[in-house]
Parts: sequence; structure tokens; C-alpha cells
Amino acid sequence: MNYIDKASEYYSNNRLDLLTCLDEKRTGLKVLEIGAAYGDTLYHLKQTGIAGEAVGVDIFEDLKNPANYKPLDRFIFGNIENMDFPEYDDYFDIILLPDVIEHLVEPKLVLAKAKKYLKQDGTLLVSMPNVRHYSTFIRIFIKGDFKYDESGLFDYTHMRFYCKYNMKQLLQNSGFKITEVKSAISIYKGKSAAKILNKITFGLFEEFLSVQYFLKANK
Repeated sequence: MNYIDKASEYYSNNRLDLLTCLDEKRTGLKVLEIGAAYGDTLYHLKQTGIAGEAVGVDIFEDLKNPANYKPLDRFIFGNIENMDFPEYDDYFDIILLPDVIEHLVEPKLVLAKAKKYLKQDGTLLVSMPNVRHYSTFIRIFIKGDFKYDESGLFDYTHMRFYCKYNMKQLLQNSGFKITEVKSAISIYKGKSAAKILNKITFGLFEEFLSVQYFLKANK
């Protein structure tokens, strides 16, 4: 899978949206992010004191822009599907998987690794794009055009597609207990047509209006 042609903006993203699922009061925690990009999210957790140790893993190393990387405790470059870190078994308090699972050939394999690296009382935070979003219907069934994009729901590096039900099913079948599911609509603080429509329909069309879901789980 070619990530070299992605613009640097693709990797510059502090995932505060995913962190809305984190109601962590403790500090100095050990945090692993799979799909860490430039490390912005981990660096934020370090700066706020939540993370005492931050380890980032990413498939792509941007050798052209090394200054973009944030200072973490450890940065590992490579395909997580082909790597293992026995030194991190039962080690991390929090593991982040921000929009990663849809890029994987074997997502269950990576989730099994995440479960192994997570402490017994640890927390897994996952975000995934929702293919049931209305834009998918418009593109495929109205326009008759299934073309891939640089990013978004039809990112050309996506290997798999999930609806909310499949996201939950995947985590549960991988041995995780889901404790919270949030839609992108629910965490958006501004006004939008989708948010208003979702409210007046009492959430009936949430899955068609939310481009993304955020899931919190533990062992």
C-alpha cells in the first residue's frame, strides 16, 4: 500500500475527537498509538500529563519532513501486521487505533496484538469511518461512481468497509467488551444540518448522517 504520495496534512492530525471517549482522571499513563502519523495525539497526551510514556507505531516514515515528528518516548516504523513487541505484553493503559482498522488486511490479527499489549484494566479507543453514510448511497447508487479519493470514506488505502454494527461485531469477536459508542455527530460542537436533522428525528437516521464512529472498549 502506497502512503508516500499522501500529503503531509494527511498525517498532521491531533485526534481530539477520539479522545472525547477518554474520561481518564489518572496521569502518567502508558499509551500506545497504532497509526500515530506524526505523533500529534500522543504529544497532546504527554503535554496534558495523561501520558507518562508515549509509544507510536506507523507504517510510513516521512523521511522528507522529519521535523514534523513530535518528540515521543519511542517511534516505531513498520507494518503492525508483520511486527510484534513481546516487551509490551500487558503493558499499556491506553491503546489508540484512530482510523486504522479499515486499512488492514487482517484486522483481527492486529486487534489480538492490541489485546495482548493492553493491561487487564486498560482501555482501547477506536475510530472508524461509517460506510453507511448517505454520501455512499449518493455516490454509488445515484451517481453510479465508485471511485477512490485521497482521504475520507473512499480513501484509496482502505482495504475494508464497516457499518456501525460491523464495527461492534469486530471488536466483540476479537474479545473486547464495548463500553461506549459515539457518533461523529454527537461530539461535533458546532451547528450542522446533519446534527439538526439527527436531533429532530430522535437519532433515527444517525447511521446515515454520521461519517464516523468512536468506540471505547476493554478486555
